[in-house]
Amino acid sequence: MASDRARRELSDTQFALAIGMPVFVFLVIVVAYPLGYAIWMSVHKIVFFGGYRSTFTGWANFARVLSDPNFWWSTWVTIRLTFEAVMLTMLLGLALALMLNRPMVGGGLVRTVVFLPWCVSLYGAGLMFAYLARGQTGLGTSIAYAFGSMASVDLMTREVVIEVLAVGAAWTMAPLVAFFLLANLKTIPSRLYDLAALDRLSRFETFWNVTLPPLRYTLFVFTSIITVLSMKLFDFIFVMTGGGPGTTSATLTYQIYKVSFKNLDLGYGAAMSFYLLFFILASTFLLYLVWGRRETRF
Repeated sequence: MASDRARRELSDTQFALAIGMPVFVFLVIVVAYPLGYAIWMSVHKIVFFGGYRSTFTGWANFARVLSDPNFWWSTWVTIRLTFEAVMLTMLLGLALALMLNRPMVGGGLVRTVVFLPWCVSLYGAGLMFAYLARGQTGLGTSIAYAFGSMASVDLMTREVVIEVLAVGAAWTMAPLVAFFLLANLKTIPSRLYDLAALDRLSRFETFWNVTLPPLRYTLFVFTSIITVLSMKLFDFIFVMTGGGPGTTSATLTYQIYKVSFKNLDLGYGAAMSFYLLFFILASTFLLYLVWGRRETRF
């Protein structure tokens, strides 16, 4: 009986394979096949007009991307938007977490209201911010009218449209950062604040020496996550600005959409998407080298 039971029991390796194999198969179906097909498209010229046909071009699409001024402009727009969105998101998320960590009446209701922007779809958020940023219906115009000015304030201009997009992106993503930071704040022992009070530390010194150190790893993780989300942001830009005015807000994701689905140059668009993938991986790896290694060192 004991030998039969031993034969029926799974080893640790067999149990791990039984648990992990469905996930592996799912990833192969969901990730590997589309990735392989994208690689195939990137080395072909695909033509729809006059009948579908594909011609092998090797690395020509990748070389063409590097000589395209629209690609380099979109890269700069993506870097600028990502930097501003990440900075605003992390600062707003930290500020919200510190506010929610204080005792307040109706704290549960306040947390629910603060979390609501994360529940709004990016499509809906894009429509809302497009309405608020326009000259005739926008928030800026309403504020100007309230102070007696009859001039309209249009925030959808070349000068400030990236900043408006960054504010909108931060509005949608900051609540998620805030709630994870809030959970982190709840783990800080209260006696540390008592000791800081005994040492007569100022508010800033208490924040810097007591509150911030336990948050640094969470801040690193979410800086990496928000960087990735900002670099691949599309639907919010598509609904709010359509890449405009002109090409002012045409990020790499929007440029890939334009090349692939408007110009129907799928091979070229696939090659450009791999450059975007490279930039995302390089950005997160750079964050790890500069910041993450210190936080993950045990």
